[in-house]
Amino acid sequence: MTRKFFMVLLLAFVSGCTPVSGPQPVAHSLYLGKRYLRFVMDNGPSYKDVRLRDGSVLHYWRSDTGHLMAIATGRDENYPDYCEIALRTDPHGIVRAITIIEDSPICIGVLK
Repeated sequence: MTRKFFMVLLLAFVSGCTPVSGPQPVAHSLYLGKRYLRFVMDNGPSYKDVRLRDGSVLHYWRSDTGHLMAIATGRDENYPDYCEIALRTDPHGIVRAITIIEDSPICIGVLK
């Protein structure tokens, strides 16, 4: 009985220490509370826009420098380093939320 208890305890501890992958909300960025057009002017347009029922829009953006970064840093170009984010704007085009979908060092420069 004691052995099973310690196995369960160990499993709970190990699973609690695993990093969470998946979308991560951004708490601070130059673009939060600003017009989406500012983001587009600085970083380029989104590759996909989805209008939601409440009038807000999800703008999906991906950096296009992944292969260049991979080559410049000597990494295998089959595994590019890129940033992918979703920006949610209100009906007036103001950025209300940013979520990192695919994180990389490029995201730090993009989100400022």
